[in-house]
Amino acid sequence: GSDSIAVRSILPAYFQTLQQARKTGNYDRANEVLDGLKKFQQKYGAEVIPSENRIEAEIIYNKVDIFNRLYKYFTLIGILMFVFLIVQIFKEGKIINSLIKICKYIIWAFFILMTLGLIGRWYVSGHAPWSDAYESIIYVAWATVFFGLAFGRKSDMTIASTAFVAAIILWVANQSWLDPAIANLVPVLDSYWLMIHVAVIVASYGPFTLGMILGATILLLILLTTKKNLPKMELTIKELTVITEMALTVGLVM
Repeated sequence: GSDSIAVRSILPAYFQTLQQARKTGNYDRANEVLDGLKKFQQKYGAEVIPSENRIEAEIIYNKVDIFNRLYKYFTLIGILMFVFLIVQIFKEGKIINSLIKICKYIIWAFFILMTLGLIGRWYVSGHAPWSDAYESIIYVAWATVFFGLAFGRKSDMTIASTAFVAAIILWVANQSWLDPAIANLVPVLDSYWLMIHVAVIVASYGPFTLGMILGATILLLILLTTKKNLPKMELTIKELTVITEMALTVGLVM
C-alpha cells in the first residue's frame, strides 16, 4: 500500500533535493528527506538495523583497509628476509642475524593485525568472516601465516616463504573482480556448520599453500647449492622437507 509508494518515491526525491542543494548550497531540504528516510527505517526495520557501534566499526574498518595495505608490506618484508637468509647461508654475521630477527618480529606484528582485521569484520557482519569469495581468500591468507609461524618457530626460511605467499594471496583478494563489501549471509551458509565444516575445510588451504611455497623454496635452494655451502644447504633443505611433510599432513587431515 502506501508504504511501498513511500519506499519507491523517497530515494528519487532525496537525489532530486540533493541536486538542487548542490546548486544553491542549502542542504536543509535534502537533510529533511534524509531524516524522513532514517525514521522510516527505524520504524519498520529496527530489528535489522546495525547498532551505532557496528556502523562506527565498519567505517573504521573501511578507512584502515588493513588487508589491502598488508599485501604490500608482506611483499617487502618477505623479499627482504629471504634475501637476508640467502646472504646468511653464504656469510653469517651478527648484523645479518639481527636483520632476520627484526623481519621475523615484523611478520608476527602483521599476523596480529590480520587477526584484528578478521575479528573486526566478524563483529561488523555478525557472522564468521569466511562466507564469500573475498572473505575465504583473506581467511586462507591468515591460515597460511598462522601455520607458517607455527611450523617455522625454528625455521626462518619457512617464515620468509610464508610472508611471500601471504602477499600473493592478499594481492589476489584485492583485485577488482572480488567484492570486499560486508554483506548478509546467503541462506545455505546461515548455519552453525559455517563455524565447524567451512572453517576447517577453508583453513586446510593454509597448510597446503605453505607446503606448495616450501616445495618451490627447496627447488630454489637446490639451484643455489655449491660445494662451499653444501653442508648448510643440505641441512636447510632437510629442515624444510620435514616442515613441508608436516604441513601437507595437517592439511590432509583437515
